[in-house]
Amino acid sequence: MSLDVLSDPARTELPLGAWYAEPVAPEQAAAMLERARAALRQAYFSGQDAFGPRLREMIARFWLGRPVDADHLSLVGTAAGVRERALAELVYGQLLISRKLAGAMERLDAGFALAVPLLAPADYFALLKRHDLLRHLPLSAQPAPAQDLASLLAEAAVIRRLQAAAGPPRRAHSPTDTVG
Repeated sequence: MSLDVLSDPARTELPLGAWYAEPVAPEQAAAMLERARAALRQAYFSGQDAFGPRLREMIARFWLGRPVDADHLSLVGTAAGVRERALAELVYGQLLISRKLAGAMERLDAGFALAVPLLAPADYFALLKRHDLLRHLPLSAQPAPAQDLASLLAEAAVIRRLQAAAGPPRRAHSPTDTVG
């Protein structure tokens, strides 16, 4: 869905419930970056909103392996409203979790909290279910190979089932404890 939504540079309102972090090949990301920059120039020259092209630029830069922390902070800091801040947080969180990077769930949670009053019921429950499942993924400071949403959800579901089968973590018993 992300490539369909992102491939139309004229589309100004990007859905909050969409997934924007499907991995793309470097050639595809470079083409996305060029389209985003062209749309950004057009937006600046015509006085239109530049949020969509800037968000597309961040996504393309991420898939080209470039740092996007500053892009994220700039998008959040210059967002015209809650909807744009929510989208910037959600997309950044999606990009991070696609590579299982630490901080992803914090960004997804922040974006979801901002988006809640703006979401249609179907989108609300889809995001809630997606985020609850993704929460089971192990995240680290070192990027893992990029995965699409279906793979991430499948892996998270397996981890959740294994954790449920193992039961709650057992407390270590102290031999000096004579009561419990």
